[in-house]
Amino acid sequence: MAEKSMVNVEFNPGGQSVALQKGGLITEAMLTAGVLLPLDCGGKGTCGRCLVQVEGAVSPPNDAEERLLDQSRLEQGFRLACQTRALGDLRVVIPDTAETADSSWRIDLGDLSATQTNSPVITSVDCRVQAPTLEDPRADLRRVLEAVTPPAAGEGEGELWGDPATATQITRMAREKDWNLRVYKRGSEVVGVAGPGDAALGVAVDLGSTKIAAYLIDLEKGEVLNSRGRLNPQVAFGADVVTRLQRAIHNPDDRRQLTSLVRRALGDLVVELSSSVGVEPSCITEMSLVGNTAMTHLLLGLPVEQLGAPPFVASLDQAIDLKAREIGLNLAPGAYLYLPPLVGGFVGADNVAMIMGADLDLPGPCRLGLDIGTNTEVVLTAPGSEHPLLIASAPSGPTFEGAHLSSGMRAMAGAVSRVQLDKGRLVWSTIDGGKPAGICGSGIIDAVAEMARGGIINAQGHLDQSLPQVKVDERSIRYILVPGEQSATGKDIVVTQADISQVQLAKGAINAAAFTLLHLAGLEPFDISEIVLAGSFGSNFDVENARSIGLIPDAPAAIYRQVGNAAGKGAQQMLNNQEARIRAEAIPSMARYLELASEPLFNKLFARSLAFSKNRS
Repeated sequence: MAEKSMVNVEFNPGGQSVALQKGGLITEAMLTAGVLLPLDCGGKGTCGRCLVQVEGAVSPPNDAEERLLDQSRLEQGFRLACQTRALGDLRVVIPDTAETADSSWRIDLGDLSATQTNSPVITSVDCRVQAPTLEDPRADLRRVLEAVTPPAAGEGEGELWGDPATATQITRMAREKDWNLRVYKRGSEVVGVAGPGDAALGVAVDLGSTKIAAYLIDLEKGEVLNSRGRLNPQVAFGADVVTRLQRAIHNPDDRRQLTSLVRRALGDLVVELSSSVGVEPSCITEMSLVGNTAMTHLLLGLPVEQLGAPPFVASLDQAIDLKAREIGLNLAPGAYLYLPPLVGGFVGADNVAMIMGADLDLPGPCRLGLDIGTNTEVVLTAPGSEHPLLIASAPSGPTFEGAHLSSGMRAMAGAVSRVQLDKGRLVWSTIDGGKPAGICGSGIIDAVAEMARGGIINAQGHLDQSLPQVKVDERSIRYILVPGEQSATGKDIVVTQADISQVQLAKGAINAAAFTLLHLAGLEPFDISEIVLAGSFGSNFDVENARSIGLIPDAPAAIYRQVGNAAGKGAQQMLNNQEARIRAEAIPSMARYLELASEPLFNKLFARSLAFSKNRS
């Protein structure tokens, strides 16, 4: 009898069951089943974030697993999903963690501004359409188009039209609504219909490397009706965009999966948002979306090979206007997806949106904008210059999202988010006040700042090994922040020497990028009137601690302003506002993009920025 070539893999909780080629990795079955665990290392077996418990025949532990898992855990069936191959039918238990749950990624309703305008993208018209008769057998689409008041002369809209998908919806809806319809128009095109009085809705999306934030908006009132956030499912291919790009470049199947995963996530968000207000997705007539260059290229299925090596050239950089259905989104039949232009390299549409959301493109004094993430976008306004916006992308890495930290986790329940020095010891608090499970970005900034302030680390970032809280063995040098008996996991929550080095690399890149732009503009830190800190992370850390370790520049005359998701705000502004889109499309011509990898000054400043300067007491 031929050897069985397929095995069954069942996941619990959830009960999903999928077939997997014998010898395939558990992570392959997870992707098929829609089970999501973050693989910060991209499946290399170094981060330990894909820990599962397995029952059944599997490959023996390899070197990567033996480094991360002690013998007792291996004996209990704990394995790394990215390293373990199925040799027979399996039952895989996913750890009880809130990290991938939608409830962990809730976002606040955004403040909507500048969406009500004299130049809306979508307009609505209620009309009573004459039903067809034997004497009047005009096609359904034609009779609706002729029932809608033609555009006035001089509007530049031309004759109304609709495509076959819209005609299909009209045929159904007209009979359901007894020929009383609300017609949604986009310029001279009818993009959808609904019952009389049904508001046209839109969705603005900030497609982040880690998190997707989506806002449902009433286009007529300019109100945010609801919002949703969720983990970007592409984290299953790595925490940072470079790891994902390498997977996409070297494996066509991975590339297709990366595209499919994010399209499916957007579709799920659309369903959730429309259901939350009791309407069908067909009422959503427009979507705006912003993201970095890699995220938008993978979403659209554009080539990414050229993004994997200098000079990191985009496939296209202009604004994009395409039918939403072309990427599998089930909105109104004629609905469009709008993406603003890119600036250059990895500085994408999200940076354009951030600039708009923080008003950095408007006239004013010298300002510095920082959107801190895996890649930190740095924007300097240089009034009076040929290019009033100087822009760079600093390779800060995913440290501040909890990745690559020994006890790191994302900012959610159980994360240590605040740390203070009290009588020579570090004391902590968590986001929800409960038992700590790990440390997030704001917590590691506090911890390192207080360590430097209290002499626990020196100017080079080295831990004082004479302290009782510092443990040294062949595995690591680490400060015990939370002993295992006080943690939610039973394991020590620590700040290791390697963690401090990760913070140094990240803050060195951001600081060096900011000072490189200042130098090129002929400006000094005291010329900066305002420092804008954007993004969910930039709005939640302690500004004074970030200044003290050199994560953000110490500008004596500057006001520090934490503005939240400015990119999401910019996406909202562009959703139903032609004037905002014109403004967005003018930003690249105002900007000078600097590729830091080819800038000698950046490399010199980066080396200098690694050390911790004397901290404020």
